[in-house]
Amino acid sequence: MRLARARSCCLVSAVVLVLGMILSGCGASVTARQEATSTTAPTATPYPTATVSPSDVEVAGCPAVPLGPVSPQYTTVDGLKVSIPQRWTALDYPSTLMPSNLPNAPYQISAGAVTSYQPNPPVNPSLATGYALQVCNQTSASHTLNKVSVTITRFTPSSGPVAVWHMCQDGPYNAATKQTTTGCGGGLGGVAMMAASFPSDAAGASAPVTANAKTSHGGPTPPFAIGPNQSATFVIAVSGLTSQGTYALSFGLSLDGAAPTTLTPSDGPFLIAPTATVWTGTACKSAVMQAHIPAASQDTYYVCPPAS
Repeated sequence: MRLARARSCCLVSAVVLVLGMILSGCGASVTARQEATSTTAPTATPYPTATVSPSDVEVAGCPAVPLGPVSPQYTTVDGLKVSIPQRWTALDYPSTLMPSNLPNAPYQISAGAVTSYQPNPPVNPSLATGYALQVCNQTSASHTLNKVSVTITRFTPSSGPVAVWHMCQDGPYNAATKQTTTGCGGGLGGVAMMAASFPSDAAGASAPVTANAKTSHGGPTPPFAIGPNQSATFVIAVSGLTSQGTYALSFGLSLDGAAPTTLTPSDGPFLIAPTATVWTGTACKSAVMQAHIPAASQDTYYVCPPAS
């Protein structure tokens, strides 16, 4: 069976039903309360109240986060179960970096790179969806999520032209079927999304996580309380990374007035290349490129440079 027919165009193809901000509990009220100064941080100031919209969908316990093929890892922060931040891979759709100085000719892609699409490093991931972060309160008391922030822990600038190919945007041409891969699909439904907008893209820059003003499903902005046996799952969009180079991020999470705990994303750094040249499978259908692609009876994949 041909590999291209055995799988969909992309492992990340999914129709994802996700709760960007889930406050879960057995029908319990989800109104945040003002917290007294924490005994673990004597100088902390009280936080104002915040109320979560009743339209937020409630489910019990600490539900799994449907990120895609890889489930999140968890750690403990101030007694609560917290997922390690991870890009929402079901809607991530990064490109794959290609060698530099390639000739103006078809470039063969291995079948494994197509059927197990995992770019390393990911190039231009869709940070408009961003990162998932879940906080589960499995205790019998309410806890306040005071603040979430995102920091650029490392930025390595780069220069020069960047060429990439993409699974979901005019994906590789299969010489056996004479077809290109199709779109990857995916979507978000019933979500409330958060956002972090960097003031600069230099190392050390930091941004608070707030309600996403670009969507009607944004919010709430911390601080707010997470009740007993309730969980909060965020989808955090990241913006402001506009310079070409490799970025590494970290997340800061503050609970009950304590000092922030730093969480490092499990999926590592990524490359931003705003002016990358995209090689496509569709470009391989031109007569000029077809002259360089041998006939094949087994799945054999190519991408080609855009017409000049």
